[in-house]
Amino acid sequence: MTADERREAREAVAAGRRALESLGEAADALDSASNWGLFDMVLGGPLVSVFKHARLGDARDALERARADLYAFTRELRDVPGIESLRVNVGGVASALDVLADNPFVDLYVQKRISDAQESVEAAIVATKTILARLT
Repeated sequence: MTADERREAREAVAAGRRALESLGEAADALDSASNWGLFDMVLGGPLVSVFKHARLGDARDALERARADLYAFTRELRDVPGIESLRVNVGGVASALDVLADNPFVDLYVQKRISDAQESVEAAIVATKTILARLT
């Protein structure tokens, strides 16, 4: 491996670690939103909904950071020979969490969207860890 290739690999590893960190934050925020969502479905009430939507906002912000970091990681990977590109989709998740109505059907829908987002984030974490392992 040449000096340039080693430098590109180091840059890709740094970008991958940033992506992994932001994905972890997104996973934590989604877990919190999911817990509040379950609490909302069981007990409900306006105060619980306020907390749930605050956690959804945190999750949305974390997903946006994760998406940006994954994009940067993907760009860095293009410079490293022999490493496949990263293909993960945390795309439409953040916008799908924008639900403001509060009733049992909407609560179930929001809980399903949170679950879908959690699966996407977990897949992104696994893919990122796999590529980081190949880089190091």
